[in-house]
Formats: sequence, structure tokens, C-alpha cells
Amino acid sequence: MKRGISLIILLLCAFSMQAQSDLTWIRTAEGRMVVVPKRAVFDLNLPKFAYRNFTPSDRQLIEAKLREFIPDLPTSSVFDQERPMDMIISSSAYQPFFNPYTPMLRRVSPMALDFHEVSVVPVSEQLAFITSGQQYTWPGVGGLTRINTELLWTHERFSLSGGAFAGRYFTPFNPSPQFMGGFNAMASYDVTDWMTVRGWGQYTFYESKEKNNPHLMLNPFYNHTNVGGAFEFKVNDNGFRVGVGINYEYNPIRGKMERQFMFYPAGKIGTFRIGN
Repeated sequence: MKRGISLIILLLCAFSMQAQSDLTWIRTAEGRMVVVPKRAVFDLNLPKFAYRNFTPSDRQLIEAKLREFIPDLPTSSVFDQERPMDMIISSSAYQPFFNPYTPMLRRVSPMALDFHEVSVVPVSEQLAFITSGQQYTWPGVGGLTRINTELLWTHERFSLSGGAFAGRYFTPFNPSPQFMGGFNAMASYDVTDWMTVRGWGQYTFYESKEKNNPHLMLNPFYNHTNVGGAFEFKVNDNGFRVGVGINYEYNPIRGKMERQFMFYPAGKIGTFRIGN
């Protein structure tokens, strides 16, 4: 019995000592005893942070496929090389210079690197500077890379734009790209809320003689010397319109302007219009 009581006393003393190591006894002004927990101090031994670029699984698969064809590929991943931040570039036109898949994309599709981009820089409330770039490829027919710059001036119902364009083109008749350029202008007037009158003109010159290359004349996406006008009519409140007009395009074989009748869809976004 005495041994049991002694064992209980020893256990209570042990718990009391453990409690005293984690608690602080404070006597208040009224003579009361208050127990306050001690501030714990933690010793954290964190391992040194090691950073490694994350390679997505699809890139890992592509790298594995590359090693099948190129056994002596360097041990360091081709994706760990220094490149622009996450390959985020401002224009798709620079993609062939920074994208490591460019040779593969060209083998998959000749149109894989095509692009069409537009940049609008407001100069004032009525004047804006517009730059657009396009690249189109037509397998077996040819291709075109073009940049166009123009100024757009608007005043109430009237708008006027003009600028210049330049680029290069190739066809089966000239496999090596050749240069082209020209000037264009357009004017429009909103007669009413549902009808707009539009006129345009363009002069184009090519490095080689256009009449000797039928691909330039038959492809409407190439620039041609032309002049014309049209009426555009509003169809609904969402801005959708249709245009009806006449366009005169220069035929280098016959040496004269040929008449073409036009019927086309058009749209309106703010003060800028799409169509024609």
C-alpha cells in the first residue's frame, strides 16, 4: 500500500515538473496565482530550395521522340536552354525565330506558321494609326507575307484612310520570294443609319512582270491595282451589313481595267469597319 502511494506521488511530481517546464506561474496584485504558457521556440531545419524548370509531359514526350532519331542529343534538355520568358512574344511573326518546333511544324503543314495581326494606336479622338501584318500560304500555288500601315481619320459620318504596304510573294513561277508594294486609300460616308457609301483605290507594283504570272492574277488574296465603290446596307442591330458594288481591276494581259460586280458581308466595331 505504501509502495503504491509512493509511486503515485512520484508520477505526480514528474507531471508537475513537465508542466512547470511549459508553464510560467505569475502572482497578480491581488495575490492570485496565474499560469501562463511559455512561448514555444521551434528549430526548423529547412533544406535549401532547389529550383528546376518544369517541363510539361507533352514536351517530355517530344524530347523522347527526338532522342529516337538523334541518339547523340545532349543530356541537358533542349527546353532548358535560354529563351524569352516562357516563349511569350508579342507577335506570331517572330515564332519561327524562337519556337524550337519550327522545322517540325513546317514539315507537318506549310500553313502552320501563317498569321494575321492588327495593331491600332489612337493618335487623337479622330485620328488613329493602324498596322497590320499577314502571312498566307496556299500549298502548290504560292504564298504572301505583307505588312500594311495606314492613317484613319474619322469625323462624324465621314471617314478617310490611306497608307502603304509592302511584302514578298512566291508562286510556282518564282519559287524564290520576290518583293511587292503599293499604296491604297479608302473613303466612306454614312448617308443614314442603315446605308453607307464607300469608295476605294489601290496601286500595286511587283518586282517581276505580273502578266507573265497567272497565279498573281487568279488569286484574289494578292494585291492588285484596282478602284471601285459600293453601297453597304445594315441588316440587324448587331452591326452586320451587306455590300453591293463595282470594282475595276487592272488586267496586265489585256492592258486595261476590267469590271467586277461585288456582293460581300461587312461588319462594324466601334468606329472601325470590317469588310470589302
